[in-house]
Amino acid sequence: MAMSRRSDFVLFIRDKFEEIEKLFDRKNKGYGATDDLFWNFRQTAERLYPEMYTKEPFAAMFLVAETLVDKHNVALAKGLAVNECDERLMDRIVYSLLQLKMVYEHSEETAEKNSEINR
Repeated sequence: MAMSRRSDFVLFIRDKFEEIEKLFDRKNKGYGATDDLFWNFRQTAERLYPEMYTKEPFAAMFLVAETLVDKHNVALAKGLAVNECDERLMDRIVYSLLQLKMVYEHSEETAEKNSEINR
């Protein structure tokens, strides 16, 4: 087995992120809304976790994302031979990036609320 190099991995990351962006774009058109990045998560969170969503919408949407990621985790637990292994791994990356965006937006929202309270 050949040794992988860091520089090769950086190129690999750049390459994969282009693929991930295309994957996100393709899939988001099917279950997203152009004006609301979190539309799918928001709709599901409001329906499945209405009390949590009312109090902490980002927490409820984050939980929805974790549930959706879990279907990939269950499949990937079968190993390398799992059907569409590479796409499932990229889906997990997309979910992680969406969740990271949720974290940032929640932090910004919290900071805005705190600054309004302190005025």
